[in-house]
Amino acid sequence: ETQSSTAPAAPAPTAPSGLDPSKQYTEIGEGKEVVDSKLADAARAVSALGDLDMKALLDKLQNGDMEILLNKLKEAEKRQKKLEKQLAQAGIGVAEDIEYTEAKVKVEEIAKRMGEIGGSDATVENKEDQTKLREEYFKLEQEMERYNTALMLTDEFQQEQDAVELKWENDNAPLNLEALKKIRRHMPVKIRFMSEADLTTKPSPNGKVLPKEIAKKFKRTNVLQCLRVDPSDMERMHPSTLENMRVTGLTLTERRALYAHLKPLGPKWEKNKSEKMTERKLAWYNMMKNNFKENLAPYQRHVDEFGPPGRHSCTLIGKQCPVRADKIIDYDGNYGWPEGPSFEVSEVKKAAVDDPGAKAKQEAIEMLREKKANERGDKLKKHYKGKLLQVSKANGSCESMDEAMDRMENHTMRWMQTVLDKGGNLGEAEKKKEVASFMDAINEMKLATLDFAQRSGMQLTGKKKAGGDAADIRSSVEGGLAEEVIECSVEFFGYIRQRMREGSIIDSRLNSTMEAIEGILNELHDKNLQLLRKLGEPRPPRSRKLKKNSDLKSEVLEKKKQQEEKDKPAEEAPPRP
Repeated sequence: ETQSSTAPAAPAPTAPSGLDPSKQYTEIGEGKEVVDSKLADAARAVSALGDLDMKALLDKLQNGDMEILLNKLKEAEKRQKKLEKQLAQAGIGVAEDIEYTEAKVKVEEIAKRMGEIGGSDATVENKEDQTKLREEYFKLEQEMERYNTALMLTDEFQQEQDAVELKWENDNAPLNLEALKKIRRHMPVKIRFMSEADLTTKPSPNGKVLPKEIAKKFKRTNVLQCLRVDPSDMERMHPSTLENMRVTGLTLTERRALYAHLKPLGPKWEKNKSEKMTERKLAWYNMMKNNFKENLAPYQRHVDEFGPPGRHSCTLIGKQCPVRADKIIDYDGNYGWPEGPSFEVSEVKKAAVDDPGAKAKQEAIEMLREKKANERGDKLKKHYKGKLLQVSKANGSCESMDEAMDRMENHTMRWMQTVLDKGGNLGEAEKKKEVASFMDAINEMKLATLDFAQRSGMQLTGKKKAGGDAADIRSSVEGGLAEEVIECSVEFFGYIRQRMREGSIIDSRLNSTMEAIEGILNELHDKNLQLLRKLGEPRPPRSRKLKKNSDLKSEVLEKKKQQEEKDKPAEEAPPRP
């Protein structure tokens, strides 16, 4: 509300006597003093060079003590020249202080002229003109570096880049989030604790079974399993754990999902990048982000030209088309797992802030676990001298051997469970089902065995001849795991033959397939021994305990007993007196 009466105007402040009344003056607070502006600027400049006691510095300057200023400036100049010399020796030019507008105009003009010339190897009919053009192009390159370096150091350029980055983030955020939801619908929360066999046999929450290609992708390209790890747990991970994750062969949808999940970690690692461990984590994060951008750019150009999925009109075949390449693994379905941030429960408890001992213990436990998990990856990198393609193939082969052993154990336990449930007496129909199940498992085993054998250089096609095998480039890690697979297969085939004897089953196709696989495995055993001798290394320690059939039967019986205890109705407690 406004008042009808007008308050009297406050009297204008009058200038103290002896001062110009046309200027306005401010009252000086207690503890402050007035100094000449040039003197204040000099004090600030010297203070910026390392002297933080501003009051003492002002007193010296007011008393005419200029020596301190001159000494500071000399030190700064000496240091500047030394740094410039070091940069020059490293091949780095010192950027000039050029205004943003001028630098930007110059960069555009130089780029236009360089485009007109065509390159440092420009060719024209007149040799004299050709020499001049090439000389001009060389000078333009130097000028371009000069102005471009200065441009990138301006505040305006940084603001411009920040705006571009923000727009890119906002444009892609909805698609990234949708990709994250899609993949999580296909991924169990406890994905890291499940084998490939579990993923392809156990039904999902809505009763479906995950396709083999998706299960294989989740287990082989294990960086995808991060989508079920809480970002706060990932923040505490050792950098080697992140660096050893397999990231090759990711589709654009998978890269989108990973970036959406990892995005909160970027600013946190950026803030603490002065720590060496955090710096390595930030480097890994930036690698993931840059790879995503590099894959997104050609995809976007292709979609702009030929249309989005569903209305795509290009004629490229297979992976040549970015849209089709992204659909090699199709995540459009729904397998019922939660699409939101449902994560595995971390086994590492957060230490109390005031308990450094507990925190140190927690870090030691985590480091030990990560060391064991990464040991195989480190050995493979060392053996293949950092060649990422070979390391990736070796990692995939090791994963395949782990999965093969899981499958053999799971199949055997499932068969034992069936026999136990039937009381050991199977009818003819059940026996036929059992033999069919044996055949499916053996065919699965055959395909895996051929992969392991091929990896050793073994000749598997055509007529077998002396010297037909390729060189065995495997590491001792792969040779040791192959031996574990062979030992596991002895138990696997032993159980099948035992069941065939007990049921008086005769199946020549089943027997011949097992004999063929055993023949390949025997030859692989010989190659493993030759490999270890060639490398001069002993067989590595077992990666897992060899479970004999008696051990597997004990597990089945124990699980059955636990289930019976669980199903037993609780006894009523006796009435209280």
